[in-house]
Amino acid sequence: MKHDDGSAYLMNSVSINFAMVDFTNPEAREWVKDMIKENMLGEAGAWGWMHDFGEYVPLDSTTFDGADPFFNHNDYPRQWAEVCREAIAEANRTEDIVYFMRSGSTLSPQDTGLFWMGDQMPTFDQYDGLHSAMMGLLNGGLSGLTLGHSDIGGYTTVYYLHGGFEYVRSKELLERWIEMNTFSDMMMRTHPGLTPAQMYQVWDDPETTDFFAKFVTIHSKVLKEYKLNLMRLAHTEGQAPTRALLVEFPDDAEARKIQDQFMLGEDLMMAPVFKSRQKKRNVYFPKGSWTHYFTKQ
Repeated sequence: MKHDDGSAYLMNSVSINFAMVDFTNPEAREWVKDMIKENMLGEAGAWGWMHDFGEYVPLDSTTFDGADPFFNHNDYPRQWAEVCREAIAEANRTEDIVYFMRSGSTLSPQDTGLFWMGDQMPTFDQYDGLHSAMMGLLNGGLSGLTLGHSDIGGYTTVYYLHGGFEYVRSKELLERWIEMNTFSDMMMRTHPGLTPAQMYQVWDDPETTDFFAKFVTIHSKVLKEYKLNLMRLAHTEGQAPTRALLVEFPDDAEARKIQDQFMLGEDLMMAPVFKSRQKKRNVYFPKGSWTHYFTKQ
């Protein structure tokens, strides 16, 4: 992207300056595709990656084809995904590469197979924490973005020591996020966070490592076939695996109000804990016969 005078349009993100590649320029498209094929799939031997950003096109930028910058801003996430998908197809790796994105629109599912919920804070709340990751996943599913996940434990640290406040990841939050993502996401993925030294990690003590291993086993072995079948349904019918209760119980007026429980497919209902130091919570049960997953009661 360029300024009107033809100079590169540089933007700032914390400690770096960067520019956006202009995909209306055919040579630029090929340049990026060659990097993916030669560097990512070739030299690095990557099997997948976070295909990040795509949302920063300035509204006063100019492009090779003279496109309206307002239109280009909204269309750029699709272009960013399309270039990635084309590169993978040209390398004959369509069946075994997983890339995931946070930027997108209603057109994104044709080029993006997996999304993530962006950079949550290491908090429990519905504004930008654990609860918001669940709500984003459900809203994405209702909008056609069928497969998604979030960073386990959140990402964005706010560490302001002299101001007397901090938002860093606790052991409790990390374990609650592990629990939720095991039953909500098709991919379980940890993240060290923006400032790893201030964020509790799955390897910080044996108890947490064992806790993580227990839920990874549930994800990768116990729920494997169940989740694979849900992924096939997502592919053939566009139905999200992780669903708001209103999807499965549309005639239940109370279920339609619920914003802190969700369904994984039609058989599993989850009621995560979204408050620190909370050991129990109320759960709404729609009509039916329900058995607790762990206790079998």
